[in-house]
Amino acid sequence: MSKAPRRVLSALSPNDQEVADQASNSDKKGMSATEAAQYIAEFTAELSYLARQTRLDLLAYLLDMARLEAARVLQAKQRKR
Repeated sequence: MSKAPRRVLSALSPNDQEVADQASNSDKKGMSATEAAQYIAEFTAELSYLARQTRLDLLAYLLDMARLEAARVLQAKQRKR
């Protein structure tokens, strides 16, 4: 039997906390799909870099795939405009 997942503590940088505060104070609807894709593309790029620096190659690869998918969504949205 597997263990229950451990609780992950949030460690936001001051800039990330500011963005999170602005998002929670903004429109109650939440962010748009385009905004979410942009955030995911940026954040996964940083996480992939961190994974590569620590030789977590498979994790870095998977994060790169998520980044590429987010970028594809952004490009598709831009083409529709």
